[in-house]
Amino acid sequence: MEWERVTPESMGIPSGAVLELLDTLYRAGVEMHGLVLLRHGKICAQGSWRPYRPDEPHILFSFGKSLTATAIGFAWQEGLLSLEERLVEVFPDKLPPAPSEHLRQATVRDLLTMSCGHETEIPDLGRGDPDWIASFLKHPFVYAPGTHFLYNTAGTNLLSALLTRRTGQSLTQFLKPRLTEPLGMGSLRCQLLPDGTEMGGAGFSLSLEDMARFTQFVAWQGRWDGKQLLDPRWFRSATGKQIENGDPATGSDWNQGYGYQFWQCVPEGVYRGDGAFGQFGVVFPRQDAVLVIQSATPRMQDVLTAVWERLLPAFAPGPLEENPRERQILEARLQGAQLNPVLGMRNPGAEESLNGAVYLPEGEAPSFTDLVGGAGKYTPDGGKLVSLGFRFTEEAAVLEVDEDRGHYTLPIALNGEWATGRIKGAWYGTMGRWRAKDKLEAEIRNTGTVSGKRFIFRFQGGRMTLSGDSTYPDVGGLCDPLMPEVTFRLTEGAIDTKTRMYWEPN
Repeated sequence: MEWERVTPESMGIPSGAVLELLDTLYRAGVEMHGLVLLRHGKICAQGSWRPYRPDEPHILFSFGKSLTATAIGFAWQEGLLSLEERLVEVFPDKLPPAPSEHLRQATVRDLLTMSCGHETEIPDLGRGDPDWIASFLKHPFVYAPGTHFLYNTAGTNLLSALLTRRTGQSLTQFLKPRLTEPLGMGSLRCQLLPDGTEMGGAGFSLSLEDMARFTQFVAWQGRWDGKQLLDPRWFRSATGKQIENGDPATGSDWNQGYGYQFWQCVPEGVYRGDGAFGQFGVVFPRQDAVLVIQSATPRMQDVLTAVWERLLPAFAPGPLEENPRERQILEARLQGAQLNPVLGMRNPGAEESLNGAVYLPEGEAPSFTDLVGGAGKYTPDGGKLVSLGFRFTEEAAVLEVDEDRGHYTLPIALNGEWATGRIKGAWYGTMGRWRAKDKLEAEIRNTGTVSGKRFIFRFQGGRMTLSGDSTYPDVGGLCDPLMPEVTFRLTEGAIDTKTRMYWEPN
């Protein structure tokens, strides 16, 4: 099924309201990567902020929990499992020696509602533990199942393991003939846990367009292109309130109730899937509308509040008079969207001296793609950096990267626009400038993640240092490890003379 694309006004949405939403998000410091607004199953507005692309997978984080729950829904529909099935029956080989009564009572439904009985999550969500299932089941089940909400990503990972035990297939394999192929979703990927289980709690990636397809499928209660693929009773349960998860009076969209891996929202009847750093699929049943956002922000409540205040009140019951001026402004804004560019600055003398120069790391250095990293890249590529070389063209600096696992090049745009290149199957966006005679700045992102690095290459005679800060404002930890400074030395050869001479003090 191909999307029909229409003007916002034809669907009862003022273009100006969408512009106000974008302006509010910008003022709040939200780094937008993608947006799709649909009403009555038609696309009213869509944009991707370069270097992010609408057709390439983007990490979903916990939005993927809604996909995992939908897989459980298909298995329920086909009689492959029961929501009342007890965990001790599914994983008898992983149980502690003396299972507690609360563990004996815990069911599939309790995992779906984040109420299995844990008081805390298991360490590292199981990501560093090859026997994480046993660790999950021996972790204290403090509360009677179904009585205490605890956001539990490892519990969703356990749903993935449970599905594999019942079907012999991974999540993505199971969903392929039931969801991804019928909906035309070609970008679904999922990262693995140490035992090979797909990380259903936080490891999925989808393109912006496929994320919109899935969210619309949920809004249509399992119906797609005239066919009922999943029983609507499932979605009535999954997207409704199954358990309290805080005090609704706080006004937080994380305290309004929880379903089967879907959140209730502050506006009555509205629900969503969401993931860390601002990955949202919001469904407005009364307005027959869907909003999908991919972004990078620590201000997730600000995103939702902006939607409730700027967009939701603007929905009209029927078509509005067209507003060509505002519509054209919106279309130009979305078509030309890109992350805030830097002013491209050149340094002809430095570029001439570096053209063809090759630098070797002093000591061991990780692969360049691992130095770039990115929040949502849980598993390093591995390998070691052997050398970095430089070439310069009219528009870009070209990095020549040699690693112990191969060679690749990466252009870094120096003209104020984003350049892109594919490395090891992933798209990278780059933009740079000279900050001083001896400092080349380059922002490099793996666009499958929500962040990257702002690198500083500093040249001093025959040496170069490479340092980098995350593009995301809240750095450190497992999501985006801090980068150590790497020191390089210039290789011996004919280029040494002119390169060293340029960097000599005046």
